[in-house]
Amino acid sequence: MKAHITITDDHGAVFEGEVDLAPVGVARGARRRTKLSANAKAAKKAAPVRLDFTRPERAFIKTYARALSGPRKFVLLVAYLAKGQVGKEVQLNEVHKHWNKMTALLEGKFNRFYSNTAKDDGWVDTKKKGVYVLTASWKEAVEV
Repeated sequence: MKAHITITDDHGAVFEGEVDLAPVGVARGARRRTKLSANAKAAKKAAPVRLDFTRPERAFIKTYARALSGPRKFVLLVAYLAKGQVGKEVQLNEVHKHWNKMTALLEGKFNRFYSNTAKDDGWVDTKKKGVYVLTASWKEAVEV
């Protein structure tokens, strides 16, 4: 069924047009699904992130931490402090100190849950209490 609609807004402007209406609960027709080729599937995957460790700390975090969860932000900050080097030791109290200087960018104060989750996901490891190192798979944390 087609309907002709005329609407006047608060400022007196008039809008009109036609629409197709369907009864409630009745499908309008089957949706078509297209299969993606292998190339299209590969293109759809996230491209590897190239991090620029020469940027100032706040600019680095602002650029790369936007869409990341807390544990992923933790990995990003550890990566910044280690300059991306797998196995380089980073003190947890250093991460905590840097994080809490950027609470607005990182959307809250540091939470120890972040480091535990990052370790559970295999992005970081601990050699001894309070010392974190990046693992070979740490880049998975920042690829969204």
